[in-house]
Amino acid sequence: MIEDRELLSLAQSGDEKAMETLLSRYKGTVATIGRKYYLIGGDREDLLQEGMIGLFKAIRSFDESRNVAFATYASRLIEREMITAIRKAGSLSGQIFAEAVDMDTNIVVGETTPENEFLEQENIVALRREIDSKLSEFEKVVVSEYLKGYNYIDIAQTLGKTPKSIDNALSRIKNKLKYLKDRL
Repeated sequence: MIEDRELLSLAQSGDEKAMETLLSRYKGTVATIGRKYYLIGGDREDLLQEGMIGLFKAIRSFDESRNVAFATYASRLIEREMITAIRKAGSLSGQIFAEAVDMDTNIVVGETTPENEFLEQENIVALRREIDSKLSEFEKVVVSEYLKGYNYIDIAQTLGKTPKSIDNALSRIKNKLKYLKDRL
C-alpha cells in the first residue's frame, strides 16, 4: 500500500490515479464528518459531495512543510466546505438550530454575534427539549447512534434490531420533526 505522502506528491503533480486513490481512501472520513450535521429536510448526498470537494482541495493545497498531518488538514477542509454549503443553502437546510448545529459540540454553524449568541443557545436548548418530547426512547437512541457516525447495520446489531427497523425509525424521526422547519 502506497503511503499518503507519496500519493499526495503524485496527485499534486497531476497523477489522476493517485488523486482517485486518495479520494477513495478518505471517502469514509467525509462520510463520518457529514454524519454529525443533522439537516432536517436537507439532502445528505449534496453535503457529502461538498465534503468531497473539500477533500479534493485539501489534496491540492496540502503543504507538508507546515508539520500538520494530512488527515487533520483534510478533516478541517472537508468540514469547512460542508459548513459553507450549509450556510449557502440557508432556507433549504431548514434553518434548524440557526442554520445547523454540530450535534457533537453544540456549536452553532452560521453567523453569530456576541449579542445574539446567548439567545441562540437558549433557543437551541428549548428546541432540543421539544425534540426530546417528540421522539420515543428508541428513536432518541437511534438518532444519537446515527449522528455518531454508525451505519444502519451497526446500529441494528448494537440494539438487537433489523436494519429495516433502524431505517423506519429514522424515517419516523424525520417526519416527526418536519414541522420544526416551518416554525423557524
